[in-house]
Amino acid sequence: MFADQLTVTVNAVAKVLNRINQDKYGSEYFLRESTQEFRLKIRNSSSKPAGSLQTIDRHNFELTNTVYATSTVPAIVRRAYSVYENSRSDTAADPLNVFVGFAGFNSSANIQKALNYES
Repeated sequence: MFADQLTVTVNAVAKVLNRINQDKYGSEYFLRESTQEFRLKIRNSSSKPAGSLQTIDRHNFELTNTVYATSTVPAIVRRAYSVYENSRSDTAADPLNVFVGFAGFNSSANIQKALNYES
């Protein structure tokens, strides 16, 4: 289980989010500041696609940053998320290796390229 508080570092500043909800297979963390808020959701689910004999496990992390509106500027919402899917019959180590490799690919340099519409 994840801790009651999680830290996300944004622009070199540690943001400590407190768990505000936990249900069966998911949690939500929240931090409100004077000009913005952060929400982090962690979700786990499983499904069996139509016609398939395999169960697929799905794991999702979603971080939302909302900058509050002012009298002259509308609210700004930023969202980043990742989804990891694996067959339940797979090993424990192999999906982890692939997912960590993908997370590593999401470097600052590669995200900047995507923001510049490079592909």
